[in-house]
Amino acid sequence: MWRRRAWTRGFAVAVVAVGAALLSPPATAAPPQIDREVVDDQFTDQFLTEECGVPVETTLTGRIANRAFDEDGTGVVNVFTINFTYTATSGGNKVRFKDVGGDVLKVLPDGTLVLAIIGQLPFDFTGVLKLNLTTGEVIQEPHHFTADTTKICARLTR
Repeated sequence: MWRRRAWTRGFAVAVVAVGAALLSPPATAAPPQIDREVVDDQFTDQFLTEECGVPVETTLTGRIANRAFDEDGTGVVNVFTINFTYTATSGGNKVRFKDVGGDVLKVLPDGTLVLAIIGQLPFDFTGVLKLNLTTGEVIQEPHHFTADTTKICARLTR
């Protein structure tokens, strides 16, 4: 399932980026390696099914871009961006919502890994969440946004 959660997505980006950075020889002013993917998926939405009490099918369309930078130990090592549209359907009723943003992984001069999760995460938050991945500390809290699942479920079950 493509639903992202801040910690899961952030951890995955960090592991991939740090692994790539450690295995790649340093390069100066090298362009990033860019991987792009188009997403078109349909799945039973466990979260909305549980919240609404009715079966909910969700279609996900959008794109992902992952930019990995070769750095000599500091600076931005990875930028992961997404632009998804979810269409949740139940009994002929539909609700659409967006999941957009970027995650930036940076290595500070002291070796600290900082992940900034930027954007709009449905049922989670909008804004910027910054995490010190070395200590697990939250550096910056986002503007909390909790979609009203009651309203969404009402639209899906009418």
